[in-house]
Amino acid sequence: MRRLPIFIVIDVSESMAGDPIIQVEEGMRTIVSELKKDPYALETVYISVIVFAGVPKTLVPLTDIISFYPPRLSIGAGTGYGAVLTHLMTEIKNNVKVTTPNQKGDWKPVVYFMTDGNPTDDYTIDLGVWERIWQPKTNTVVVSIGNNSDHEILNKISKNILHFDESDADAYAQFFKWVTGSIKTQSQKVEESSDDSMDPISFDQDKLKKVQIDEFSPKRSTDEQYAIFYGKCQSTKKDYLIKYKRSQENLNFGGLHGIHTNKFRLEGSYTLDTKYNELSTPGSKRSHAKVSTEDLLGVPTCPACANRFAMAMCSCEGLFCVDGGGMHTCPNCNTTSSFGQGDQHFDIGRQQG
Repeated sequence: MRRLPIFIVIDVSESMAGDPIIQVEEGMRTIVSELKKDPYALETVYISVIVFAGVPKTLVPLTDIISFYPPRLSIGAGTGYGAVLTHLMTEIKNNVKVTTPNQKGDWKPVVYFMTDGNPTDDYTIDLGVWERIWQPKTNTVVVSIGNNSDHEILNKISKNILHFDESDADAYAQFFKWVTGSIKTQSQKVEESSDDSMDPISFDQDKLKKVQIDEFSPKRSTDEQYAIFYGKCQSTKKDYLIKYKRSQENLNFGGLHGIHTNKFRLEGSYTLDTKYNELSTPGSKRSHAKVSTEDLLGVPTCPACANRFAMAMCSCEGLFCVDGGGMHTCPNCNTTSSFGQGDQHFDIGRQQG
């Protein structure tokens, strides 16, 4: 039997914490539910799920639709394009059957590469190998989520780039609906015509947009849409993330209207499971840039123990939670010091997102 291998590659870096990762998990469930109703997909489609932050990991190897169960996704630190492309190339090489004189191989693999950020590793060599050798051997669609990805880099992964706004839940639903339709169309095509080229299918232009070459805009490696902070719970020692999203506040000074200043508004705080370290680049807990507390709107509580303040900063520059002023022990360096609320703003180290 000739299989149609589908590789779903998902960026699970820190900026995906909260609603985005929930939307992706829901989308995966939708894909599988719909494909199980399609006779062509049941006959040919095999799905693999690969996630990556600083480090890539195969959560589900190539599995038939009936046996496939959508995995739970975890967050990691960093965005390793080079690492995940090397991992993907190895997975395709080892698991996709090639045609030989004695047997027909699998159909051309389909890759959906989802990312909301920019590479934080040295990706150049790996990207060059992918572009030269493996891109022509796959039908790859890149999905750029939000406004921080460098489309010029993504264009080297695939010429087919779709973009949508990560703050729009309907856009996530529309994208996964499109993926489902795309897989159904491809599985029917290879069954009926033995043609494994990928034809574009229509999508809601208001939600999904195809990126044109002249729209390329390089972005910074630190995600400027978010200010994300790593902390550790003083009570439970669990790791957590605090996520702020950029917000434009309309201010009025002396009767002047329309003056804007960029701030970050609290979006949420989230506990991290043990896989955070597995998916993170070594050393990624060290902050890469700083944000003044003056630019942060909203005070987060600890998601692990509900302490009132989740952003107490130790002299080691590590963040942890406290329930108020007094003597506290930093779970990052085990130093005990006196903490209190001051009236001066200070800079806090942020993650790359």
